[in-house]
Amino acid sequence: MKELVILDLDNVIIKGQSQKLLLNYLFKKGLIGSFYYLKITLWFVLYKIGLVKSPVKVMEYAFGFLKDKNMEEIDKIADDFFGNVLKNFIYKKMVEIIKNHKDNNRELLLVSNAIDIIVKKVAQFLNIENYISTQLEVIGGKYTGRIIGDIVYGKHKVDYIKDFVKKNNLTLENSWAYGDHISDMEFLEISTHPNAINPDKLLLIEAQKRNWPILNFNL
Repeated sequence: MKELVILDLDNVIIKGQSQKLLLNYLFKKGLIGSFYYLKITLWFVLYKIGLVKSPVKVMEYAFGFLKDKNMEEIDKIADDFFGNVLKNFIYKKMVEIIKNHKDNNRELLLVSNAIDIIVKKVAQFLNIENYISTQLEVIGGKYTGRIIGDIVYGKHKVDYIKDFVKKNNLTLENSWAYGDHISDMEFLEISTHPNAINPDKLLLIEAQKRNWPILNFNL
């Protein structure tokens, strides 16, 4: 049975928040307006300093702009965003860590609260077959602007991981996990080898208490 490696995305594989980078890209391309941009940017600031605990409401608001846009159009935007922006924010050190796990024949799972159109591109680029992400609803080939099911955050992230493990006949014994935010505590705690990557202040405190490896990357 293969050993499992669980990887968060933001501040673990890429520097910063992928959805904020997407927001900046959309604004510069003129695909969203100034008020819309500023409102969501403020949320990211409040989330980073810990004043906003759950991203559900802002995500529902943020991706409302996708309503009635077809999948092909959005996929082209996602390709351009990844190729010209997001790819440049991938940590080289994490690419090396991922390669090492692959060389040891471990099963990799990318788990992120980011929307599927972002996570899919990163997974494809890094040749990670398995990924779990927040799903956007599509009906008749067009986005509705709504989210399907629970976002991949906090306790829900753990639920998704456990479901993946069960369905794929895997185990969490001798597993690895990489997270950056205090909301990742639950999935870090269920792994055998938890790692705090570029941790926020609260996760740093908890990682130090538990003597977990703490890694800080630069591009």
